[in-house]
Amino acid sequence: MDGGMFGKLRNWFGRLSPATVTSIYIFASICWLLLTHLFFDLVLAGHPRLKQLAWSGVELLGVLTMAAIIYLLTARIEARHKASELSIREQAVRDGLTGLYNRQAFDDFLAQSIEFARRRHETVALLFLDLDRFKLINDRRGHFVGDALLAETAHRLTRCALRGEDIVARVGGDEFAMLLRRPDMPEGPVVMARRVLDALSEPVQVEGESLKTSASIGIALFPSDAEDPMQLFKMADIALGQAKEQGRSTFCLYGGEWREEHDHRIQLEHGLLRALSRNELFLVYQPKLDTTSMRVVGVEALVRWKHPHLGELAPASFVPLAEKGGLIWPLTEWVLREACRQAAQWYRSEALDLNVAVNMSPAVFSHEELEQAIERALHDSGLPPDRLTLEITEQSLMIYEAEALGVLERLQRMGINVQIDDFGTGYSSLSSLKHYHFQALKIDKSFVSDVVTSSEDAAIATTIMFMSKCLDMEAIAEGVESEAQKDFLSSIDCRLMQGFYFARPMLPSEMSHFISRLTPKRKE
Repeated sequence: MDGGMFGKLRNWFGRLSPATVTSIYIFASICWLLLTHLFFDLVLAGHPRLKQLAWSGVELLGVLTMAAIIYLLTARIEARHKASELSIREQAVRDGLTGLYNRQAFDDFLAQSIEFARRRHETVALLFLDLDRFKLINDRRGHFVGDALLAETAHRLTRCALRGEDIVARVGGDEFAMLLRRPDMPEGPVVMARRVLDALSEPVQVEGESLKTSASIGIALFPSDAEDPMQLFKMADIALGQAKEQGRSTFCLYGGEWREEHDHRIQLEHGLLRALSRNELFLVYQPKLDTTSMRVVGVEALVRWKHPHLGELAPASFVPLAEKGGLIWPLTEWVLREACRQAAQWYRSEALDLNVAVNMSPAVFSHEELEQAIERALHDSGLPPDRLTLEITEQSLMIYEAEALGVLERLQRMGINVQIDDFGTGYSSLSSLKHYHFQALKIDKSFVSDVVTSSEDAAIATTIMFMSKCLDMEAIAEGVESEAQKDFLSSIDCRLMQGFYFARPMLPSEMSHFISRLTPKRKE
């Protein structure tokens, strides 16, 4: 019982502040001196020498007690200072919401782990993940629900990290990272990724609601995928993007066939920048024919890339890369200049009065310098504005709906024709058809290819043809590859067509010969 009381007293004393301990000591010292003085006056009144000796002992005891108190107070202050520093340091490396390590701390751990693994020739695995549809949940249910979901995700990820040396961190809004030191190779990172996906697939209960979520994970390995922390994070991020493209709620390793594909894409992006200045690009032209007279009424300019190592590349191989890499604008400028120059040359040299069409990416249609670039291309080539056609997609009209009509009206004032390409495949903006008179609607080849065998595609093609007539617009069928398709389109009064049945895309000199071969037939 005495031990218990002593323990309680010690704990009580330990909770006191240094100032309180000092005050208690001063008060106790004053009381002690008063009581000692009274005691010595009563007991040692007739023994002055003994009284002097006793007072010396009391003074020595006071000095020793003071030294002990100062030592204890100094130790207490130092201990509290260290505890405070440790708390501040811990808060600096922890995420306030989830309690996980933050990005700065994770970067330090990653750098240390890679350096350690480099010396020992070991592997480090980085799992980079984010929650699918988190922004939608956060916006619709509120930040409280979003924070609760993040906290529960952190808890489940911590449970997945079974080994003490594995580190989990929150590195962004809904982004988390896991560092696996010396994982069991090759299956270790994959096993962890599957464990995480299973853990996060379970519904989360928040305020009585059951929220269903999932995650996508990108995995990168040191040293096979990258040699430094920043590059390893970049590779994991790329793999995460690939996982999302595969349908979310899955994982992807940066490596293997997909890595080779990515490296190939990077090589193409860098090569495309050089191609613009090295004259590696060229245009081919596919004719648009009036099938009632078999007369060429225009051509569509299609870009090709004569790659020094890969040979001739079609637009599908590099135009999407140009859009993602920010090169679509200089590419479009080049196509505009070259198409206008060639059309003007045909007219001056061979008296071929052809309308040339250039495709416009949605990213280009909103560019602030589009009209100036068109004016420069027309001015430098001498091509009349009505001999240039811009083919835009329905996506351009929908994305830039507020600005699209203004751009279209300015193009119309310039005298330039505008056609809607791949009509019927996008998010059709019928209001744009009402407010702006397009020169033509192009029936997408996905409908044309099955007009003979599919009643649905035949109905769609017929409807587009009827719509164009009602709106006083032309209709052009693209992708015509057989006589049966041509006959059906002719039966619904579609006279303008283009496709492999008539001619494949060809070089300018070949186009001249093609038109000359048609001329006798037209005169017969």
